[in-house]
Amino acid sequence: MKTLIKICGIKRLDDLECAIQHGADLIGFVFVKSSPRYIEPRSVTSLLQSVSEKIKTVAVMQHATQANLDSILEAFKPTYIQTDADDFSSLDLPNDIKKIRVYREEQGFDLSSIDDESLALMEGPISGSGQMVSKEFLKKACKRKRLLIAGGLSPENIQSILKEVKPYGVDVSSGVESSRGNKSKEKIIQFNKIVTTFDESKQ
Repeated sequence: MKTLIKICGIKRLDDLECAIQHGADLIGFVFVKSSPRYIEPRSVTSLLQSVSEKIKTVAVMQHATQANLDSILEAFKPTYIQTDADDFSSLDLPNDIKKIRVYREEQGFDLSSIDDESLALMEGPISGSGQMVSKEFLKKACKRKRLLIAGGLSPENIQSILKEVKPYGVDVSSGVESSRGNKSKEKIIQFNKIVTTFDESKQ
């Protein structure tokens, strides 16, 4: 089975083109204003109009409100909305937009609370911090769930994580950056190649 690759925090056209060309399945745009990866919704519209490929996009939010969501939907229509799992109960989401529910590793976390009906993403205690979830916890979670893992992934560690954890998908952001908030095309290519090669070795 192919490991889903999500490249998150794209802000520039050349990075978007690189991610698409080298096999990213999902492109994440961050709409959290405190993040160095924040992008205006209308800027995403311009980026998407500049590429000919049909791509699956993720609107990455945190503590999302209906007003935040509406401002994004006015600019473009993402394939997925990603936000904290509890946020969705207060959002009026169009039926054709899918959900990625975010969960965080915390003491006493109950794996049965993860919703099986949509994609889930498991990350460390603080979004965007690069903190990795413990491998032992992820091993248990990934045996049962359609789970993307995030936090601390990089070209240097992704191969060992794939072997040990066997996730449904991987979500990388800071691990493919040359500086905080700025993507490195070389690292994007390297990361995607390692994941693709790993998948091919299983066939």
